[in-house]
Amino acid sequence: MTDSRHASPTRRAVAAGALGLMAASTAQAASQDERLVYVGGQADKDDQGIVAARLNLVTGKLSPIGVVAPLLRPTWLVAHPSRPLIYALSETGYGPGEQGQVHALKADPSTGALTVISTVASGGGGPAHMSLDREAGGLLVAHYGTGHVAALPVRADGGLEATASVQANTGSGPAPQQQGPHAHAVMVDPTGRKALVADLGADRIFVHDYDAATRKLGPPDEASVALPPGTGPRHLAPHPNGRFVYLLSEIVPETRTYRWEAGRLALVQTLRAGGEPPINGAEVAVSADGRFVYASIRVEHVIVAYAVDQASGELRELQRIASGGKTPWSFALDPTGRWLLAANQGSNTVTVLARDQASGRLAATGQAIAADRPTCLVFPAWG
Repeated sequence: MTDSRHASPTRRAVAAGALGLMAASTAQAASQDERLVYVGGQADKDDQGIVAARLNLVTGKLSPIGVVAPLLRPTWLVAHPSRPLIYALSETGYGPGEQGQVHALKADPSTGALTVISTVASGGGGPAHMSLDREAGGLLVAHYGTGHVAALPVRADGGLEATASVQANTGSGPAPQQQGPHAHAVMVDPTGRKALVADLGADRIFVHDYDAATRKLGPPDEASVALPPGTGPRHLAPHPNGRFVYLLSEIVPETRTYRWEAGRLALVQTLRAGGEPPINGAEVAVSADGRFVYASIRVEHVIVAYAVDQASGELRELQRIASGGKTPWSFALDPTGRWLLAANQGSNTVTVLARDQASGRLAATGQAIAADRPTCLVFPAWG
């Protein structure tokens, strides 16, 4: 397998020329009413990788820029909260003893162009998810392939250093895809001192101590919680108030509300989010004002909207709406909260849904762009 560091001179020249053309046209088209969005996916060809687009915040029109970083399988992306940096994993390393990779890329906000500034081993096989710590001095990586969770230091220039800490969790479940641990998401809690890991294979949310100064992860502690066998926890989303955490499970599509207090999770509510397997859950997110939660359900091809009880954190289903494509792997709310973009892996499209900020309800717009097997969307704060 190859990535952008090992591309042939011809490929690098073609990619650089294409980026130059795109940069020129995009710089002319960009306006204050537009926001940059990056799309990651399962692209595994030399001329594919991270795609950029611009969303018109007034009309919802999504305009493609094109491939801005020809990386191998960039299935998850994270934007630095204040600096023009994007972090992308390459979901590779499924062979014995192999590791995936994580790339740090410098962005040109005026054009969307990305330049790789460092590439390091991810700390395990088959990386699936990443998040930055509160100080953005560390990047945490969850590995579906091997179940490892790793912490990598972020350099002063935004590049990445080799892993500072790796933890190997254990566990299994009754479903065919649960023969071993499969860490599918990782997040740092609001205090910055704990890392929560949703492990699909082990049917657990592992809780680790995390030292932001040294980027060291402790072993899973007694605060880790078990889910019913065969549930398959997939993704986590914190409430802005720091008191609640929402979990979406994959094998049995359910949303769970947890109260987060003193480093412990307490289950508040469980709701069925979809039908019977093989219908499965994919992504969960909370609106910036904390009033609504959204979840994507694959096979049913829908986005589910929930209202949040601000006192208890409990959810009430408001709506189930078609994502506008097939297999909504992930989605993202734009910074204004007026639009929701869905990455429809099964139909090779990114679609735009309008969002009523008062009611939380979504509506189709008919806006869409093509993207090769999209799995992730990110709106950088600096874009």
